[in-house]
Amino acid sequence: MQALQKNVEMESPQIFIGRQPIFNSKLKVVGYELLFRPGDVDAFDGSDGNSATSQVINNALMEIGLDEIVGDVPAYINFTKDLLVNGVAKLLPEDRVVLEVLETVSVDQDLIDGVKELVAAGYIIALDDFTFSDEWIPLIELAHIIKIDVMMHSIENVRKQLGHLKGCKAKLLAEKIETQDEYNELKDEGFDYFQGYFFSKPTVLTAQELSSDNVSLLRLLAELQKSDVEVKDIEKLISHNIALSFKLFRYINSAAFAVKTEITSIKQIVVYFGIQRLKDWVSLMALTGNKDKPTELIHTGLVRAKMCELIADEIGEVDKDSYFVVGLFSILDALLDQPLDIILKQLPLDESINLALLESEGERGEALSCSLSCEKCDWEEIKFANISLARLSDMYQEATSWSRQTLSEIS
Repeated sequence: MQALQKNVEMESPQIFIGRQPIFNSKLKVVGYELLFRPGDVDAFDGSDGNSATSQVINNALMEIGLDEIVGDVPAYINFTKDLLVNGVAKLLPEDRVVLEVLETVSVDQDLIDGVKELVAAGYIIALDDFTFSDEWIPLIELAHIIKIDVMMHSIENVRKQLGHLKGCKAKLLAEKIETQDEYNELKDEGFDYFQGYFFSKPTVLTAQELSSDNVSLLRLLAELQKSDVEVKDIEKLISHNIALSFKLFRYINSAAFAVKTEITSIKQIVVYFGIQRLKDWVSLMALTGNKDKPTELIHTGLVRAKMCELIADEIGEVDKDSYFVVGLFSILDALLDQPLDIILKQLPLDESINLALLESEGERGEALSCSLSCEKCDWEEIKFANISLARLSDMYQEATSWSRQTLSEIS
């Protein structure tokens, strides 16, 4: 306990917590791994794992709150041997966390006894960056989840590791997956959980024709982004999309709005929202209509959109809407399984938006790049003009919370 108190009390200008999603075989998010970086340096060098974990605990529980960071799924947190055996782990609620035993720990009886005690108390134990050796056998028998770094191992070595784990009751988690093709292959190998950024990349990138549904989606999005679009145009577009109309009626008549008189016409919806707000919401609802894609992909698009908008607001940019569009449309390739340049040819967007999306050009492109760096916890690249790292961290947390709230309202 003293170790945590000492480390929590250490002065630090700003502490950053990144997170990376963990999926099940149906691409549903089942957890987030929390990643620590001290705000006054570009990267965590691993020199003091006790301090890093202590600060993650402090910030996750005291400063930000687990609900804000991970929602209702568990947080995966790295633990050193010291923090596993000295009682610090028990400060965390056992139903909200997964305790990851770092691959760098020395396995001895103290560690084994400490992990046994945590398992008996109801904690979920994961072995991080696992590579088999005999000394790990007692922990394999205790672990609920075993994580294998598939970037570090070839597929042959992955299979070798799996061979050592035959008969093991633990769930298998493949981490650092970069493409959906890798995900598909590893799923066939028997992994239960998957971690990485594969979900944000298309399964196949080809120049084949888009489906009629996707063409309809693009036309709707394109019309909504026109600066001269009128109420009657939006009314017509919505009325021609039955599913979208239903979602809007259900949404605006929900308890979230507490509208005194029930809304019964599309025109009423347009008037109530206002054109700009409605354009944003209809664009969002159109994107969420693709049921073949994980919700996390839409969440990612919303976070990027809001982050870009917040950056625009921070620098005094009047045209914040175009920043929002750049962030939101950055997931279109993954959503539609088509190259982004092919998709954008069917969208009559301003050339500055196209260049931001395709080449990261201009301030819009820089804002998107900053958002992507936050998303991937690429600490050295999280920067924009004269906005401080601490402020960018706060903005990204705000964007994440806004996205989660938004999705809960329209789901």
